[in-house]
Amino acid sequence: MRGKRLYLKLLRPRAKFTLRYHVECLMRGYYQIGPLVLESGDLFGLHRRFRVDAPPHYLTVYPRVVGLQGYDLASRRPIGDVKLVHRLFEDPTRNAGVRPYQAGDPLNRIHWRATARTGMLHSKIYEPSTLAGVTLVLDFHSDSYPRRGEPMRSELGITTAASLANAVCEMGQQVGLVSNGGDASERLRLEGWDKAFRTRKAARAKIAMHEHNDALAPLVVPTSRAPDQFHHIRQTLARLELTDGLTAGQLLSECSSRLPRDATIVCLLPVVLQETAFALGALCRSGYAISVVLVAPEEESLEKSYGRLLAEGIRDVRILRSEAELPELEVDTSA
Repeated sequence: MRGKRLYLKLLRPRAKFTLRYHVECLMRGYYQIGPLVLESGDLFGLHRRFRVDAPPHYLTVYPRVVGLQGYDLASRRPIGDVKLVHRLFEDPTRNAGVRPYQAGDPLNRIHWRATARTGMLHSKIYEPSTLAGVTLVLDFHSDSYPRRGEPMRSELGITTAASLANAVCEMGQQVGLVSNGGDASERLRLEGWDKAFRTRKAARAKIAMHEHNDALAPLVVPTSRAPDQFHHIRQTLARLELTDGLTAGQLLSECSSRLPRDATIVCLLPVVLQETAFALGALCRSGYAISVVLVAPEEESLEKSYGRLLAEGIRDVRILRSEAELPELEVDTSA
């Protein structure tokens, strides 16, 4: 943020003065404005007192949203509907045919008409479930973003996640967000401070935002088709901050039980470590559809990231080097 934050004004008894601020936000984020710190004292400055007045206000600046013209909305990855290659889940409302009974088939699968007609037990065949929408997984661990590329690389990841979420919501499909970043709102001192202080330093220290957030719990916006889903995701992305908590691999392992199987998992990663590749490979072998977007990867780590993903059977990998490439990001339409 940019603008004047300190004013000096001499007031006569019972006089009033109104302060007006013009706040210019230079990037997305969650900002605390106020509260007002008042200083008073005698003419010679021997007795000084400080008082906190007026509650703080909080400003949320949302990330940019870019139209994704390059995406084929009927494709499999990273968004769109497609039949699962592996029949891990079947839709009982969509009959695909009949086959001879196999040991272990439940009674509710038996096709009684075909059984009566042929004299042999037959079971129903259902079409597999379809993928609809995405669950975005955004790596926001501080070690994944070297300082020489900041804040451009991390902000590109935020913009990509917001743009993908917006595109999916416009199609009426489900979308969710999982990240290991921190929530800026959790670092604020919202209430409970003293109002009177003897020094300016003590007053400012009491009302200021925390510098760090040690919370290790992942940020999760459950995958849903709710009308206000994009608003929740955009608000979460606006407050997201880099942390040194869970790594990308630990995040995937921690949240694997909460990832829906009927949505493609789109991972936004600046780098793929071996731990991350193992976690993605485990999800892939469990029947999840995995798509990876490498966000502004460093050239020296790009080959290793590719190799680790291919070794785990993940071939749907794309590279995004700048925001200018985001609208034309191609999608592999093969199933």
